[in-house]
Amino acid sequence: MALEVIRILSDLHYGDRASRVRSLAALRPLFAGADRVVFNGDSLETRAGPPDRRTPERRREFVDFVRREVPRGVILTGNHDADLSELHSLDLLHGLVFVTHGETLFEDLVPWSSEQPEIGILYRRELAALAPGEREHLDSRLRAGKRACAQLRPIQEPLPRGPWRRTLHTARKFWPPRRTLAMFRAWRELPDRVARVARRHRPRARFVVVGHTHLPGVWTRPGVVVINTGSFCPPLGAYAVDVSAERIVVRRVRPRQGRFHLGRVVASFPLAGAPAPTP
Repeated sequence: MALEVIRILSDLHYGDRASRVRSLAALRPLFAGADRVVFNGDSLETRAGPPDRRTPERRREFVDFVRREVPRGVILTGNHDADLSELHSLDLLHGLVFVTHGETLFEDLVPWSSEQPEIGILYRRELAALAPGEREHLDSRLRAGKRACAQLRPIQEPLPRGPWRRTLHTARKFWPPRRTLAMFRAWRELPDRVARVARRHRPRARFVVVGHTHLPGVWTRPGVVVINTGSFCPPLGAYAVDVSAERIVVRRVRPRQGRFHLGRVVASFPLAGAPAPTP
């Protein structure tokens, strides 16, 4: 009997001017060989408001696409699509693998964002509204973070038309310099933050899969392997993570001829004797 393969992708940012995903159909090759596909947050922008009036249309398009064309598709929320699903995390292999987008790893959710300090203030307000005991529960903090993110409205400054439009849009994410410094700090701190959260809230987890910071990577910390699936936005690229009862496999995602394909293996971890995936 063939083992079930669960494939994890994140940070498509479909509809964002900087995203390489120009059509959902371009993702189809990434589903080959997977029995279940998990979208781990920031699949698209769901926050209402100008300047993009196509947000509701894209939301319907994405949800319909997952329902029709993705093998047993599972949608988790991120900070850009905090209301796209009721699922904010996922435990696989009876808790051996923990999957969540990752914004609640940070006190200000998105410390490098142009929307600071507003987003941090909203998050702290949501945490303060919780009962004292709930504030220490990861699931409660996840829900509080999603409520904070859902209250924001997207802010996009107009860009000149032309071949440099997408490059300029990406560059603005790193300006002014304090945002770049905050991003580098988040990249440096992420593996240790994940390890601390796992030890406290998911002590059975040996692998944690996140996205959010757009830095693809695999890091080993005592008792846990941290995997970040990167982003479908330039310049750093994306990873796909395959989870089965026998092995965790991390692969590059490569754009080719207008579509996305699985590339070389970045890391592989045997799971001999691990329990079967949960239904």
